Amino acid sequence: MSKIKELFNKLIASIVQGLKFVGKKIGAVLEKLGILKFFKKLGDLLLYLPRKLTADWTYRKKQSAWGVVFTVLLIIGLVYFFIIPFFITIVYSFSRVDNLRVISSTQEHIGIVTEWIGLDNFRYILKEHSTFSTALVNSFFGTIFETLFILIFSLIIAVVLNSKFKGRAFVRAVFFMPVIFNSQAVDVAMRTGAQLVDTLEASQMSVFTMGFNMMDFLLEANLPQNVATFLGGMTSQIYDVISFSGVQILIFLAGIQSVPKHLYEAAKIEGATQYEIFWKITFPMVSPLMLTAGVYTVVDSYLRSELLTTINVFSSAGVRNLQRGLGLLTNYGIHAAMSLLFALSSIIIIALVLFGLSKLVFYYDE
Repeated sequence: MSKIKELFNKLIASIVQGLKFVGKKIGAVLEKLGILKFFKKLGDLLLYLPRKLTADWTYRKKQSAWGVVFTVLLIIGLVYFFIIPFFITIVYSFSRVDNLRVISSTQEHIGIVTEWIGLDNFRYILKEHSTFSTALVNSFFGTIFETLFILIFSLIIAVVLNSKFKGRAFVRAVFFMPVIFNSQAVDVAMRTGAQLVDTLEASQMSVFTMGFNMMDFLLEANLPQNVATFLGGMTSQIYDVISFSGVQILIFLAGIQSVPKHLYEAAKIEGATQYEIFWKITFPMVSPLMLTAGVYTVVDSYLRSELLTTINVFSSAGVRNLQRGLGLLTNYGIHAAMSLLFALSSIIIIALVLFGLSKLVFYYDE
């Protein structure tokens, strides 16, 4: 094993030296051609006016100015791609939205016409739509429970992977592989074989359920129906929990490795057990990262919920009849109302998760 590590280190060192050599040669060629001098003069020319205007500024004022410069593009993107569409969505959710399309003869786009109809879109999706209310409630509570399970599972796995054992690097890679295979690019690439995979998974699940049914086992153990249903549902989602825990495991791994080693050494000298070390050192030191992992998990879980599938049905043109209102509604207005409730419910979930996790956070510097 040591020879393999030595060979690997030599290979990396030779590659780094080769890159440095190539970089020096390229720099020498550019220097001879005068390209570097040209870019230097061009930079001085572009910075002449800013340097002239800020010649009397203090260093702190210059730092503030550069901060504004680097955030201008972010602010423009935030306003153009988020704030403006968000307010337009609010207007559309209270309106009947008609797309007048284009004039066939001149191909001129006429535009979009909105007519204020109050809460009719919300009345439709909450009272007359068959599945939206159920999907909203299920997604809301399902996301909260899934977030708690993923955070607990990720922290436990991160603690295990942080311990020293043979093949640790391979095991870490295995736990992060589901993140790669769940990416959009791989999903598109493997879409051709999706039917075969679904058939194999269905057959495997049928064999597994015939051999062992967790819910029946819990009911036979005299557990209440609600508890058995909840635990049985969680066990059926073990694969999903593992698949969507890769990023959280990496976050907790990075936090555990940044814990000062002398804290563990002092605890072992005092005779602390691994259980006491986890609750007294590891968990408090890693707890601030639970906020980051919690927000990521909520967003990822909510975007995979059945609620988003229900909303996307109304993304194309069409009309719906409101039985207890003014009459016809457009799909665009209904879609906007659903999107607004989706955004508000996701904000509420994030706030609840952050509020709950903030009670567990310990800051070392305080």
